[in-house]
Amino acid sequence: MNVVPVGTTEALQHLPKYFRIQQELLDNIRSNKWAPGDMVPSEADLCTHYQVSRGTIRRALGELNRMGLIARSPGKPTVVQSPKIPLLASGFRTDIAKKGMHPGTQVLAITTEKAPADIAQLLEVAPGAPLLLIRRIITADDIPIIVESVYATGVQSPITAEEVEATSLLHLVPEKCRTVITRAVETYEPIQLVSQDARLLQSRIGALAIKDQAVLYDQASRPVYVSTALVRGDQARIVTEISFNVQPGTPS
Repeated sequence: MNVVPVGTTEALQHLPKYFRIQQELLDNIRSNKWAPGDMVPSEADLCTHYQVSRGTIRRALGELNRMGLIARSPGKPTVVQSPKIPLLASGFRTDIAKKGMHPGTQVLAITTEKAPADIAQLLEVAPGAPLLLIRRIITADDIPIIVESVYATGVQSPITAEEVEATSLLHLVPEKCRTVITRAVETYEPIQLVSQDARLLQSRIGALAIKDQAVLYDQASRPVYVSTALVRGDQARIVTEISFNVQPGTPS
């Protein structure tokens, strides 16, 4: 595998060595010179090529690893990762399909549970009140990407596993509650996977994930359901989109 030489422009020369190396390794990935699954040259080879210390190379590779572009494990070759799936609020299955991948759902449970204290507060019900719980794994091309738990209040007709597998919960749950969702409040938090969730996501204990929690409200501003999704940090990234209705001449 060829490595592009370090740039020599005056602007690049004023940047830290690790950053210049990081940018050029990044160019190899973005230009597809290094395709997903390809092995990155060893730290020793990169040190020799760039004539820098191992600490400089490790910092450059560490940044690419943090961006999810390469995978590094002790004692194993560093490899280029596939691009992460961008997930929007339009629905996880829809986002996966937009990426040209096949979305799938594995239903783990559809049951009635007592409301945990934190969920009860979000849904404005008493702790221990009965809530519908839907727990599922969402896959992309059969790779588990998300494990999601949905607590809903006011469900007026049964929800089946077949319906969950075939329909977006963004449409299915409000339909079963006989209401319309008009807004959502969503929060994101980095976490490390514990044993059960790591097993479900076929990942390792302590791996980075994104906790995406959304509270969805109806037209009367009543909370309808809470979705708590654990998203694999090595397979997906969260994207937000904001629209602004600014008229010409409006003061900023």
